[in-house]
Amino acid sequence: MSAGAAHARAAPPRCVPRGVRPQLEDLLGLRRYGAAMRRFFALEDEARSGGRSSPVRSHGMDYAESRPYTPGDDVRRIDWRVTARTGRAHTKIFLPERGGDVMCLLDQRAPMRFGTRAAFKSVVAAHVAALAGWAAAACGRRFGAWVAGTDPWRIPAGAAEGAVAALCALLAAQQRRIDEPLEHLALRAAEETARGTRFVVVSDFAEPGDALERTLRPLRARGELVLVCVRDQFEERLPAPARYLLTDGEALLALDAADAAVRAAHAREAQAHRARLLALGGRHGTRCRFLRTGDDLLAARGAQ
Repeated sequence: MSAGAAHARAAPPRCVPRGVRPQLEDLLGLRRYGAAMRRFFALEDEARSGGRSSPVRSHGMDYAESRPYTPGDDVRRIDWRVTARTGRAHTKIFLPERGGDVMCLLDQRAPMRFGTRAAFKSVVAAHVAALAGWAAAACGRRFGAWVAGTDPWRIPAGAAEGAVAALCALLAAQQRRIDEPLEHLALRAAEETARGTRFVVVSDFAEPGDALERTLRPLRARGELVLVCVRDQFEERLPAPARYLLTDGEALLALDAADAAVRAAHAREAQAHRARLLALGGRHGTRCRFLRTGDDLLAARGAQ
């Protein structure tokens, strides 16, 4: 075996998402990297404790729904208002107090379908969401997902292996596109998620500051956050001065990157965007990661 062959065999694996649509084979293949990505998603504590998820501590105090009474139900949980309205006994169901769930909020809306290097932001974000699921599986945690920009848009929390496989299939399919605000999806996710959940939010976080704060507030009230910001390199820094044509497949936009004022304004906006996210990541219970299209995702796994 030649020295070159030995060097190639010893080279570390790389994971650089490519293309304008995520491919099912690629997303499922990320399973082998789940354990290595636990630190990236702040799941390293579970790895040290043996990879077991936290047990259910109690029935919880957060109301979920009412269902018809069945023998054996605790009579103290009878929903008297629904019982009176329907004429049939109903029992209140509460979300369990569970400290082990990982819930991903994934942005696949129209602005994410943009890229100048290797892949659209939406493809990179899809890979990150799949890695979050496989990392949860490596820790023995339950996993679920809410996807902004697609229909269907929800993978209920459950055994991680099955849930992340369902998410991969959803992302690789030709979904009907919708553009529901991320804020609305986050509120619904918070309402249906148990306390102590680890939320992984994957987006370019292009919303104005007040809208982003409204998006994250209900999630922060339910558990800890890991914010994964996916940006195109073009958004971080303009390329060499020239005139560039951008398109969404229908309309054309001309960007004069040779204009000093344009370059200065772009730099200020990029700096302000990053500073805003770093400020959010500095809050208790919130961590922030940054990725760009063209990045090797595995190289980011040791991020603090």
